[in-house]
Amino acid sequence: MEPNELLKKAAALAKRGHTQQQIAEELGFKTTTTLIGHLVKASQATGKPVPTFKNRGDAVKQVETVHVKRRGTKGDSFGVNVPMEPLVRAGFKVGNKLSVKATKGRIVLSG
Repeated sequence: MEPNELLKKAAALAKRGHTQQQIAEELGFKTTTTLIGHLVKASQATGKPVPTFKNRGDAVKQVETVHVKRRGTKGDSFGVNVPMEPLVRAGFKVGNKLSVKATKGRIVLSG
């Protein structure tokens, strides 16, 4: 399925109130983790945000979890990639500058 088509179908299902699990099943993914991975890749390819969808409860869930990973050839540095979705929701565009503020256990990005 093309990235644009995947995002459109997922957005339509989410708009109708389907949960993350229901969307995954409807679109033929075995797990919600696989669905999220494909939605993030589609978002990166098209520049469109991942649709917002309901979780099992009434809460709305948006994909924003990142993992700290090892970087560099020797593996002696680490970092994160910020997903495009929250940046788009915040109104950032390519070329914008971000300031990074770090406190104990928390990092805040602002424009």
